[in-house]
Amino acid sequence: MSEKSLRIALVGAGTLLGKALSDELAVSAFASADLRLLDDEDGQGNLAAVDDEMTLIQRIEADSFEGCDFTFFAGDPALTKKYARQALQAGSCLVDLSGELEKSPGMLVRAPWVAERPASDASPKHVAPKLPAPDLHTRAVVSAHPVAVLLAMLAARSQRVAPLHGIWATLLQPASEYGHAALEELHQQTANLLSFQPLPTEVFGGQTAFTLAVSFGVAGQAVLASAAGKIRRHYAKIALVPASSLALQVIQVPVFHGYALSVAVEFSHPVAATALAEALAGSHVHIVADASAFPGNVQAVEEEEAQILVQPVFELAEESGVSPKTTVKSAAKPEPAAQQTSRFWLWIVADNLKFAARNAVACAIELNRLRPRGKVQ
Repeated sequence: MSEKSLRIALVGAGTLLGKALSDELAVSAFASADLRLLDDEDGQGNLAAVDDEMTLIQRIEADSFEGCDFTFFAGDPALTKKYARQALQAGSCLVDLSGELEKSPGMLVRAPWVAERPASDASPKHVAPKLPAPDLHTRAVVSAHPVAVLLAMLAARSQRVAPLHGIWATLLQPASEYGHAALEELHQQTANLLSFQPLPTEVFGGQTAFTLAVSFGVAGQAVLASAAGKIRRHYAKIALVPASSLALQVIQVPVFHGYALSVAVEFSHPVAATALAEALAGSHVHIVADASAFPGNVQAVEEEEAQILVQPVFELAEESGVSPKTTVKSAAKPEPAAQQTSRFWLWIVADNLKFAARNAVACAIELNRLRPRGKVQ
């Protein structure tokens, strides 16, 4: 079956993630597919722009999935739980961004980018360990959390330089991770604080505006411990570097969109900053050479690549001579041992919604390659 004849359903099209996914599908290998935008009573009836055309979001009906080759679930887990079986029975392959299907035994969590390697990277020491992969019988997959994808991808690329001793990551999480309601609550909290009014806390369970939080009240819908647990769990299922090497902290910050991560990596022996930068650079990643030019999370929104700054950590006596600028250059002439170190800071910003959407599309492309072509004899 050719991509031109594919039919795709997007459940949760009215959500922030659903909008990002519909935009990504419009410029992907599925751009010519027939796309159905679906949602429950709260989202149906709204208009959504897909490839510069306005499309009506339809209510999910009994026949909504008939003839659909792929169904993406971009709403909340309850919506996935309600309609996943119906989509499967209609013959559709599923890509779940909500995480609900992860509860099913044997369900694969996928991040196709993690195992990508340059064509020149053919050395036996770079051969990746075998991870569970979809086959001809795979009908559904869970799209991995975008932070787990980022960390697993960077860990795999870092291993090309030297064995990793450990990874310590702090995620500064935006409000858009929890949808429209969280954005509205952050906006309303900001306005109410400035006018000395009571704060709405239905989503976060406490104050989010003008503060940082490592946990919320039990009354809220947002649970940071669950977010951290999901990232760790997904990392363990997709990473080529053991999960035991990863330490993670999630902090809710009063911003609307965009991930920011502070990541410390330590190698088994000193390496050059240029070598690490060269290894990290490539698909889905842009290395920023100068700290003064590094973008913020707002500037990262709508960017297809994660922006990364590599900063070496030298001993205190050497720090006065270290420049914050990392230049990616040819490794033909090795740097002096005095300019090498085993520890680095990676400062990372990325569009949280776009990164999640692009990984989900990559999962669907992976499944589509396994679909039978032509008539079965």
